[in-house]
Amino acid sequence: MKKVIVIKLMAVTDDRHDTSDLLRILLEIHPYVDHVQIREKKKPAGVVYELCRELVKRGLPEAKLWINDRVDTAMLLGFKQVHIPGHGLPLKELKRHYPEMRFGAPIHSLEEAAQAEAAGAAYVLYGHCFPTASKQGKIPQPLSHLGGIRQNVGVPLYGIGGITAERLAVLKALELDGAAVMSGIFSARQPLEAVKKLREECSRLEAIH
Repeated sequence: MKKVIVIKLMAVTDDRHDTSDLLRILLEIHPYVDHVQIREKKKPAGVVYELCRELVKRGLPEAKLWINDRVDTAMLLGFKQVHIPGHGLPLKELKRHYPEMRFGAPIHSLEEAAQAEAAGAAYVLYGHCFPTASKQGKIPQPLSHLGGIRQNVGVPLYGIGGITAERLAVLKALELDGAAVMSGIFSARQPLEAVKKLREECSRLEAIH
């Protein structure tokens, strides 16, 4: 029997909304995504802390939340999930000191993916996969690399960058575990409708064997 590819959705915030607007959007969309990555690099740690605390207080499951970079903020909140950016703290050392925590890692090659897996990454995030406004003028990473990564790395593999509902079929064909979406959600005029469209396409693709 052919393997059923289940496509997980991760919403990644774009650091372009004020806190109240971001709170509203996240509370609307979280029922339709599997993960939410709080990537608010311009906001002070205290603001990210209050945002996350309010999200959990108002019903966003803590298990869905990943904080980008700020291990200290996550620990103060009691969260167990942090996405470590490429310029962030060394993953291997983080896992050694905090073995109970889960860390995601960005990758651009099979070598980086293997290193991240060996260091204890909970998932790896490949990108950017397609042209995207957040990476204007930058050539996407080759999708041809994903086959080798998929065959040689066992941790969940996500794609990011220019992900649309129409492009999810490409990720499924490459047997990725999920899609991380930033501008496709947070730059949309109606983020909730954008997320619903992505979720519906994921469900449609999963039904195709």
